[in-house]
Amino acid sequence: MSKKDKDILDKFFNFLKKEVSPPIKKDFTWLGQIINEDLEKLTKEKKESKKRKNKSN
Repeated sequence: MSKKDKDILDKFFNFLKKEVSPPIKKDFTWLGQIINEDLEKLTKEKKESKKRKNKSN
């Protein structure tokens, strides 16, 4: 691999690190928060439904 090729790859990787990575990290952070909220809602609903079943027995 020539020095020119290495320089091109370095520039490309630096571009990915600086320009592409932060928005993707933000998207995953947002997605993770939404998933956690949904899981919390689901676990609360399951606990409530179990309590209702126990009360009816």
